[in-house]
Amino acid sequence: MRKLLLILLAGALLFLPFCGKTKSEKIRVIILGFDGADWDFIEPLMARGYLPNFKRLRQQGAWARLRSMKPTLSAVIWTTIATGKTMEKHGIIDWVYVKKHGIKIPYTATERREPAIWEILNEYGKTSAVINWFVTFPPDHIKGIVVSNAMRDYVLSQRKNVLPRDAVYPPRYYPLIKKCMVRNYEEALSEIGIPDYRNLAKEMGADPSRLPILNSFRVFVLMEKFTENVGEMVWERGDYDLFALYFRWPDVITHFTGMFIKDKELVKKALTQIRKEHKLDPEIRKKLDQEDARVLLPVYRWLDGILGRYMKRAEEKGAYLIVLSDHGFDLGPNGYNHELPDWMAPPLGILGIMGPGVKKGYEIKDASVYDIAPTVLYLYNLPMGRDMDGKPLLDAFKFSRKLRYRKYYRRKFVKKHVKELDEKTIKELHSLGYI
Repeated sequence: MRKLLLILLAGALLFLPFCGKTKSEKIRVIILGFDGADWDFIEPLMARGYLPNFKRLRQQGAWARLRSMKPTLSAVIWTTIATGKTMEKHGIIDWVYVKKHGIKIPYTATERREPAIWEILNEYGKTSAVINWFVTFPPDHIKGIVVSNAMRDYVLSQRKNVLPRDAVYPPRYYPLIKKCMVRNYEEALSEIGIPDYRNLAKEMGADPSRLPILNSFRVFVLMEKFTENVGEMVWERGDYDLFALYFRWPDVITHFTGMFIKDKELVKKALTQIRKEHKLDPEIRKKLDQEDARVLLPVYRWLDGILGRYMKRAEEKGAYLIVLSDHGFDLGPNGYNHELPDWMAPPLGILGIMGPGVKKGYEIKDASVYDIAPTVLYLYNLPMGRDMDGKPLLDAFKFSRKLRYRKYYRRKFVKKHVKELDEKTIKELHSLGYI
């Protein structure tokens, strides 16, 4: 009998490495959201010896070209990523909606009908840190901290009639968050390591004030540096089950980098072909992507540094790291964009997963933005949402678990809007050409 028990014990020990974390271990998940990141730009830079951390992400983890959805609006897709559900279910279907008298109001978390992954984890007593995620204002009252996407606007504007507790939960974090702000534009540019694209445009003879994104470029730089600083501060002050940090670049910058491509004849040839034939020669596309990647190098190099930092932290804690974007970019009739004609598919985003029991160098097939929330639940060995539209990406892992399902509900919130914040959000969306 004793011999039989020893044999069974030995077999169980051999099996454990293939099961992921044991029940006694704390499961942690880190999510880095890089809006608009695209493998078609990352790959040429990796081939030239840049972006070592993106390269290691693909070599040491599972990765995919992530299918997006239409419309390719960040507010909509990042809500789908957080809920695992279609926009018809979660209720965020655009940047803004129209109230009485034709007044446009930005969507907020009060209009979201379905629970986000951090709300689901909260039901199970798990702590989450959610920073700068789209449509998280007003912030959910969960165990941990939510720095809503409105926080950056509050700190930048510092309007006295806007209460800071509206943008972060719990409000005691506001003084610490305020200290994270960098107001010196040149200093922020230097720390991030990117050029002043406004000056580059002037050198080309363009007027940045007539280009909405470049005209607001200073504000976007300060916001991104602020987001990085907040992420550092929050990370140092807690040990979270889920840590989700969102960056708006490279989406903002890829919208205008096409103007800096040197080979204008190549651009002209490509646009003519797309407009006439609704297709583009693969070799021309490859050359253009390489040219645009050259312009985007400073941006991706900055992201690569952030990725390396959290990659190291994930390895130290034995955590899972998920890196993704909501969509990529493609050359359409009007240049590089993600909002494309109906005859073009939504450009593919990126996905990378590292951690215990994740297959190394494995390309996941047919992964979509709907699959992220179910996959996170799978890592925690929690039930999937019965009406989620995605699936856990089982092929990415060496281990397998029994799938369970249940219905999750969202706690009702009192609808609340802040006029000053709505106005600032509308102005920002105009500068990006989204509305």
